Amino acid sequence: MITTSLFILCTLLIPITLHAEILSIEELNYTDRNYNALYESTIASKNRLLKKERPATYVVPDIYSYPLKEGEDIWTLIAKTSLTIDAIATLNRIDFIGMLREDITVFLPDTIGIFFDAEQQTEQYDTLMLAEKYAISEGDILEVTDPQDQNRTLLFLPEVQLSFLERTYLTGVVFYSPLMGIETSRFGKRIDPFINEEAFHSGIDIASEEGKKVHAARWGGIVYAGESDGYGNLVIIEHELGYYTLYGHLHEILVEIDENVDSGQIIGTVGATGRTTGPHLHFEIHREEDSLNPDNIPYFMELDHTAEQ
Repeated sequence: MITTSLFILCTLLIPITLHAEILSIEELNYTDRNYNALYESTIASKNRLLKKERPATYVVPDIYSYPLKEGEDIWTLIAKTSLTIDAIATLNRIDFIGMLREDITVFLPDTIGIFFDAEQQTEQYDTLMLAEKYAISEGDILEVTDPQDQNRTLLFLPEVQLSFLERTYLTGVVFYSPLMGIETSRFGKRIDPFINEEAFHSGIDIASEEGKKVHAARWGGIVYAGESDGYGNLVIIEHELGYYTLYGHLHEILVEIDENVDSGQIIGTVGATGRTTGPHLHFEIHREEDSLNPDNIPYFMELDHTAEQ
């Protein structure tokens, strides 16, 4: 009786343990056995993707961990593993590729594809809608244990790719610099200068002289243009894919609600309105309800400001 119960218990536990196991890679070269296994599998996956061949069934991918070393980034991973930006970015839930830098442990799947947070996605669309969007069978969508949180589940869509626009947002190259100036306060926790206590700063501050032109970081529609507590004179632009940018403490607002603006268009001027210690631009990037760190964008596209001089 005890033996039978133990056998049943082990049978139930084995799949969970196997799916949750993270394999370690120490070196991205052929001296590392796990690297060899990852590379062999991703090459096979890429070949199927290129030839548009889909197997009858897919299996849950093996997940590997690798600590990025000095000088390594997402481009290193792509070159060494043949994985895509899509697979690496969605599994690691990064907002911009600049988040992957040395001393960060990154997770790598052995199959190309894209990952979704199962809990978040069910609020927007179910697996059938995902299957229709990416033109695959609903049966191909797999549940995978989140390597960053073993209590959460990810949905894995094997051997599909993000759209060009989605991938471009991940690289951050869709955004222009809204203002040329000095970044005086970063995104994240900081000591609030008004209460002298630690508080979360949901954007970056760019100091510049009052009256200097502020530009739209990307084209979109104006959804707010007016006064706001704390932000002072505020402009909010809605972009594609649920992205928004916010421009606070403006001296002048030069756009109106429902107006469409182009990338780089002047939308206001630097000011010191609202809760501020001096003239600067408070700039935020949001995706849906999440605040994103602009400093994780590898570089902003620069505008030609010579006409303003």
